[in-house]
Amino acid sequence: MKRVLVLGGSGALGSALLREFKRSGADAVFTYCRGAQAAAAIGDELGFAAYAADFLQADSVQALFDSLARDARLPDVVVHCAGVAPIALVGAVTAAAWDAVHAVHGRAALLCAQQMEQRGLRGALVLVAALDGVQPVPAPAHYAASQAAMWGLTLALAKELGPKGILVNLAVVGVLDGGIAAALDPKLRESYRRYSALGRTGTCAEAARGLRWLALENTYLNGAQFPLTGGLG
Repeated sequence: MKRVLVLGGSGALGSALLREFKRSGADAVFTYCRGAQAAAAIGDELGFAAYAADFLQADSVQALFDSLARDARLPDVVVHCAGVAPIALVGAVTAAAWDAVHAVHGRAALLCAQQMEQRGLRGALVLVAALDGVQPVPAPAHYAASQAAMWGLTLALAKELGPKGILVNLAVVGVLDGGIAAALDPKLRESYRRYSALGRTGTCAEAARGLRWLALENTYLNGAQFPLTGGLG
C-alpha cells in the first residue's frame, strides 16, 4: 500500500483526489491551511489524517515532514495541489503578493523535493499547475509566473531526482467545476469552453483520476507535462 501526502487536500481538487486514493486503497494524509472545518469533515469521511500547514511560512514544510516522521507516516508520493489565486492587474502586483504566490507554489514544491531526498524517500512527486503558466491566457502576471516556475522546477528535479528513485512530473490542469476556476468571470469561462476540444470544461473528479494515475501507477514518465485540460489550447 502506497503512502501519499496531498498538499491542499481540503480544496476542491485536493478532496476529489483524496476520494480517488480512498477508492484505490492508498493510505493518504493531507494538509490544509485555513479550512479547518472542511478538513475535519474530509478526514472524518475518508479516515485520513489532516495536518495544518501554512506554506507562506518558510519552515512549514520541514515542520510538516517532522510531524509525519513522528507519526510514522512519511510518504512514498507527494502531490502538491495547494494553491492561491490572487486577482490583480500588473500595476497592482506588490512585492509581497509576488512572494506569497511563489512561496505557496514553487518554494513549497522545492522544499518537498528536498525533504524527500534528504529522508531517503522513493516514489513520486506530482506537481499541479494551472494552464496559466504554459499558455498565453488572461491571468494575473505574478500567478502565471508562479505556475510557469513549476514547469522549470519539474524539469530540473526530474533530472536530479530520477536516478534516486523519485519521478517528478507536472500535471497541467484546465478549467474545472470547482476550486480556483470557480472564481472565473462567466464570460471568460464560456470562452474557455468554446476553445476546448471537448466543448466543455472539466470536473475535479476527472482531473483527480488523472492525478491518481500519476501518483500510484506511473513507473516511467518523468520530467513531463501531463495535460488535464480537455484539449484546451
